[in-house]
Amino acid sequence: MHRWNVFRPRAGPPGRRFRAALVLMVLAAVAALLGAGSGTAPAAGAGDPAVPPLYTEWGPPLSETTMDGHDFIIDANGVPHRIGATGDNSYAIAARLFIIEQMEKTGMAFDPRTKTGFTYVAQHDTEKYVRKGTIGPGAISGTTADLLKLAWSGGRLLSVSLVDVTGTSQRKTTPEVLKRVTSTVNNKLGMNPKVRNLIKQADNVIFVADNKDQAEAVARLYEGDPHVRIIHPDSGYDTGEFEAGNAALRQAAGHLFTARPPDCPPTRAHSVRRPGTAPGTGSGVLRAAFTARRAAGCGEPSPQKAGGLARGLAAGAQDSGGIDFTRLELRYLADPGPGHSLRYAFRAPVTASGAAGRGSSLTGLADARTASDSFFTWLRLKPSTFWVNLNPDEPDRVIDARLGRTDTGRALLDADLLLKKTTGKLIHPDTKRGAKYWRSLKGTCTSFRTWIVPEPATVHTRGDELHILEAPLDVQMETQYRGQRGAAGTTACPRQSAHVQEHNESLFRRMILPRVIEAVNTSPDYADLRRVYLSRVAAEWYRELSLRKSTTYGELIDGGDIDAYATRGKWKPRDTFDAYVRSYSKGEFTVTHRTRKHDRVYTKTYLYGGVDFTDVRLTAVSGDRMRGAWPTLARDVGRSLDAPTRDRAQGQIWFGGGVPARESRVPGPAVTAGERDDRGRTAVVERWLVPVGAALTGVVVLRFLVRIRKTKKGRT
Repeated sequence: MHRWNVFRPRAGPPGRRFRAALVLMVLAAVAALLGAGSGTAPAAGAGDPAVPPLYTEWGPPLSETTMDGHDFIIDANGVPHRIGATGDNSYAIAARLFIIEQMEKTGMAFDPRTKTGFTYVAQHDTEKYVRKGTIGPGAISGTTADLLKLAWSGGRLLSVSLVDVTGTSQRKTTPEVLKRVTSTVNNKLGMNPKVRNLIKQADNVIFVADNKDQAEAVARLYEGDPHVRIIHPDSGYDTGEFEAGNAALRQAAGHLFTARPPDCPPTRAHSVRRPGTAPGTGSGVLRAAFTARRAAGCGEPSPQKAGGLARGLAAGAQDSGGIDFTRLELRYLADPGPGHSLRYAFRAPVTASGAAGRGSSLTGLADARTASDSFFTWLRLKPSTFWVNLNPDEPDRVIDARLGRTDTGRALLDADLLLKKTTGKLIHPDTKRGAKYWRSLKGTCTSFRTWIVPEPATVHTRGDELHILEAPLDVQMETQYRGQRGAAGTTACPRQSAHVQEHNESLFRRMILPRVIEAVNTSPDYADLRRVYLSRVAAEWYRELSLRKSTTYGELIDGGDIDAYATRGKWKPRDTFDAYVRSYSKGEFTVTHRTRKHDRVYTKTYLYGGVDFTDVRLTAVSGDRMRGAWPTLARDVGRSLDAPTRDRAQGQIWFGGGVPARESRVPGPAVTAGERDDRGRTAVVERWLVPVGAALTGVVVLRFLVRIRKTKKGRT
């Protein structure tokens, strides 16, 4: 008989205690496993916006899909809504057309080119996939709503808001009519206390009045309610846009400059459920899989506290007048290190008094997100990959493979193609400048291949802060570009004398090149290029800072993983290359440049260049010059971290924000580039220590309890 020096058993069934201990042990192991998978993601309830999106049996939330040949929108709760043709009733049809027209006037309407803006789509009233009743938080039916208000930002579906439309055939505005109207509206919103178990049909209601007087009377009853909109299309009366979508806008802005994990990839569980099958039927295993995927940290990280940028964008969702969101640019970054918050600030021009703004708040969000994603792309990839090249003779050397998967790479390639189109417009022989340019050329051949390269960026640094004061871009001809890099000059015209070639190049530099440089630095067409370049400047400074001290994202540098920042569209680098080949082969204009001299025909050939961001130079500005030339800059940036701040002297408005300190890393020594790979492997090992340790502990405890039980049986 074995003798164990253990505790004296208490009275009671030993089997119950054994089972309880075993259950607790298993739960502890599972919790440890889930905790290891979720990293630093905070625990939150089902309704907490900090919880990553949950994939459902219909697909990922906030996405589009097709089922049985019909188009569907998946809302934030993972519930599908079938898109209808125009609307299920005359009120919904009239309201949708009127509201879309109103949004087009204010610049807030959806732009198919940029895939940004608000729109309203009709919902087909179907119960084929979702039963009537409560779905998702808030006990809302949703499938019977008339319209869906969709917010798109840079091709991403940001929010889906349910809107029901109602009206009245009564022309009078008597107390009885108003009572019936308010009763209908309140019932749709689930606000009638007299009706038990009332299921609201939508979060928002549009009331289409019969006349303007009636609209004004109903509007007074719902004054200040952000979920009720009163319209009378014939007179143009409108109480204005819903608050719907603003919360999602603020939350999306709160994800900037946080290292996003990759979204969960689709699985077979996302296939369409057979019609007639109730949601969740026989899908206990699938629901468990979805829960595990959620615990693994799929989707966005936790949103940060709303700062000046989030507040400014949410306010702009109601009225974007006075701000040019298309020129929103990153101009400030600060990382005090672990235990403090990463801070940033954007700047956008203020339009002239009374002038309408350019772009909507959703445009601003898309631009800010481009800057944020580009910052992490520049950090994770090595600088030697930061180039693109459109050359019809080099189809296999267009862009680095990983950079070509990102929107940052797309911005560079698109700018390279646009550079050729800009030059083509300037040298068009039917224009005054173009005709003079062609008359002044000598010889039988000319080449003006050009490259976009950075000029030295003017910055002011103070400890852990970076102010980007100026970040101009230059356009160099190939002889200058290659000469600075120790390569041979251009060979596009090898049979032409050096004197003629120098004359033609000098002519291009004097007549054409300055206007190309001006377009690259000021034209809205190159705004994305300038935006990703500012992030490149910030990333270059951040790399240097991370060599001196421990930073929030220092461990990501040169890691190479850009899955979280891969473009979500169907674009591929070959698309831009093929567009360039078409431009090169067909030309940017229809004028044929052939001249005959005696018995010979001379043809002029044009080849334009690329973008090279491999080398970025920073020119530091002293504190005295900073205070003299930009006296209010530091103050404005500091205030913008909490609320939008206007710099009236410069005609700019600042939008700031900060990443929560709880997402910062544990303090430690500065990490050099050579140590990062070892740190990454160590982090993987440390991440698995908890679950492996929990599992081993569980085995030991289980064996210990089994031996105790055997001892008890032996004693009896």
